[in-house]
Amino acid sequence: MQRQYLSIDIGGTEIKSALIDHSGNIFEKNYVPTPHQKEAFLAAIFAVVEPVLDKVTAICVSLPGVVNPATGEVKFTGALGFMGTFNFAAYLESRAHCPVYVGNDANCATLAEMWLGNLNGISNGAVITLGTSVGGGIVINNQLLHGLHFQAGELSAMIVDNDAPELHYSTMGATTSAVKMIETMADICDIKDKTDGRRVFKEINRHNPVIWSLFEEFCRRVAVLILNIQTVVDLERVLIGGGISAQKILIDEIKKQFMILQKSDYRLHDDVTMPEIMTAKFGNEANLLGALYGLLLTIE
Repeated sequence: MQRQYLSIDIGGTEIKSALIDHSGNIFEKNYVPTPHQKEAFLAAIFAVVEPVLDKVTAICVSLPGVVNPATGEVKFTGALGFMGTFNFAAYLESRAHCPVYVGNDANCATLAEMWLGNLNGISNGAVITLGTSVGGGIVINNQLLHGLHFQAGELSAMIVDNDAPELHYSTMGATTSAVKMIETMADICDIKDKTDGRRVFKEINRHNPVIWSLFEEFCRRVAVLILNIQTVVDLERVLIGGGISAQKILIDEIKKQFMILQKSDYRLHDDVTMPEIMTAKFGNEANLLGALYGLLLTIE
């Protein structure tokens, strides 16, 4: 039997965990709610860890925040901002007495695609995750780009309209939320469950005229993001992740909008090559797998 590792994916609403072997096979997946108070949060994490300590070689964690993967220090962000800056790896190591790797969630999703997904064999690529906000991970010369301050790939902070009176509302994260898009379209289409993305995409796939322009605008924003990234790092492939990425019409429309942008200006046509744009391979398991790959790269 191969060695097993405990992988934990911490989100704002739930903590996912699984035992995973060296080849990426997943066993014993579990979910618990995420507490939003420091002591309760740490207790919940250790409650996930303690029952499997006799089964695992090491622990790996994916979470939202600015992470120094070498030290395990985390500046928690978003729904976990209550944790402040905290050396999460050192805390877990002191309690579990085994090696611990901690990585940013978007970077972990990218690592999963590098290891076993659609960036395997791609020297220069990126993952853009569309959800509540916009996450990202960039690969240059077969290496995940962390940046001097461990903030490379923070695509949600990219400003898309510098003339806006309030810049916060003109960032990529504020203007390109897939969750908000679904909620807005569900409201327009009088869909009772405002989170029912599948129902909304039924309307999108039939080109419902009351929401189609909103969908085009959303895809155009993603295309602009890809184009802006492409002007800097000239990638071979860009993967789209997040729940809505399973919809073929999304990928098709992003490509279409990219080509429309190129046709609108000779510089965009002559100086920027559209990368291959496709769906990320992994969905809800991406962060679990990527955290393990980050661990394996560190300890082996």
